[in-house]
Amino acid sequence: MANKKVKTIYKFKWKNFAKLFFVLAIFVAILLGGIFGIGFYKDYKATSDVIKKIDETVEIVNTVDDEKTKTIPPDSSLSKFDIYWDYIKLGLLDVDMASLMRINADTVGYIDVKGTDFSYPIVKSNGGFYKNYSFDKEKNANGWIYLDDDVDLDELGTNTVVYGNKLLWGDLFKNLDVVFKKEWNENDDNFIIRYYTNNYSTLWQIISVFKTDDKSIRKSVFDDEKELEKHIDSMIKKSEVKFKASAKTSDKFLTLTTNSDGSNIVVFAKLIKIKTN
Repeated sequence: MANKKVKTIYKFKWKNFAKLFFVLAIFVAILLGGIFGIGFYKDYKATSDVIKKIDETVEIVNTVDDEKTKTIPPDSSLSKFDIYWDYIKLGLLDVDMASLMRINADTVGYIDVKGTDFSYPIVKSNGGFYKNYSFDKEKNANGWIYLDDDVDLDELGTNTVVYGNKLLWGDLFKNLDVVFKKEWNENDDNFIIRYYTNNYSTLWQIISVFKTDDKSIRKSVFDDEKELEKHIDSMIKKSEVKFKASAKTSDKFLTLTTNSDGSNIVVFAKLIKIKTN
């Protein structure tokens, strides 16, 4: 019997195509995730190395008040039992700025938030350079803690705004997440920021912490007292922690904030003690 030729017909099935597309999508996602993951880890490691070098190189000590130290008087109605009276007894920072500037000449100060790991040198950024570069001026998604290049360092402005990135991995500002945790915000000994520059050493009382996508919180210059008063009231009302402190338009303010287009961490504080260097 002659061999009968059998013709095989392949039918296209959308179901099989969908399975193949799904497998390829997973493969691409894993590949890209691995590539980005390596980049994220390298940035995290580089930031950790920079912090370690700073810790090993730079001396930071507490100072004792002297004739150059000035406390900011509270309202006359403030209770003698208020925590403010304990805060103003705290020492200010004295930072070896020369050593920091040998690492990075753009260094303009140092900042420390009590009860957290947020303790870093501050640089002055030209055009947001340090949003994408680390303290060693190497490109890094973690960036660094910086002031805008238009900030006057000779004297404190109405509201000094300090920026930093907020990413999902090992970044600097992530260390501030602790302010929303019970163990930090139920201990009023923690509500202190110390900020040091070549010109002055300062102590600030935290009066508000919250998360927001409102960029107006970054405002540093105000047209008049009424606008400033509105800003202060708004910042305090947004707080996710109930602080017992108040503020007035004659106060100086410090705002720590992340700089993303989405939700940002904000820590808002008022000046309570200053020493001219």
